[in-house]
Amino acid sequence: MTDDIMNRFEQEHLKRWWETTRHYLFADMKSLLGTAAAAEDRWSPPQTDSRGGRKRFIARVRGRLLRSVKSERKDDPLRELESVFQQQIAFIARHPGVPRRLLSWLAQDGDPSLQRRIRMLIANYATRLARIIARAKQQGLVRADVQPSAEAISLVSVIQELVLRTPTAPQWRGWFLREAVEAFALYRAGLAVS
Repeated sequence: MTDDIMNRFEQEHLKRWWETTRHYLFADMKSLLGTAAAAEDRWSPPQTDSRGGRKRFIARVRGRLLRSVKSERKDDPLRELESVFQQQIAFIARHPGVPRRLLSWLAQDGDPSLQRRIRMLIANYATRLARIIARAKQQGLVRADVQPSAEAISLVSVIQELVLRTPTAPQWRGWFLREAVEAFALYRAGLAVS
């Protein structure tokens, strides 16, 4: 392919990705995710003043996060990976305090059991992402030298970095979605078969 064709393809893909992400963010959640997920998406985090409240908070986030990577569409693991990323970004855009709270507890909290729970949550999420990437590798959709577990951790790092860079400006959602589109495009390009 010529550089012109590749550039046009990338621009069309980014535009499609942007529209899909906006759809995840602003769509009617009942029709998109089903009644149970819509009910959960309106969740208000439990009080986190106490240790028990923090545990409940982590458990609810864990359920929501791991459900997003539960389905295994065997036909196209790269689309599945992109869909999981989009769902995660949409969740963060709707609930920006959730990942920040978890990361702050991980970095500052003096409770080792809470920190262990958060590390386990991140590890379980990364393991599921690694399975998707491993399927893509088996199908020859990514480079042969890709290490699924390392690439999964890399994607988790991309998400964490986006969260930490999110400004508090009134128009932050648009900025966040644009940054997410670009970040995933770069991540995906790093996996690409040459």
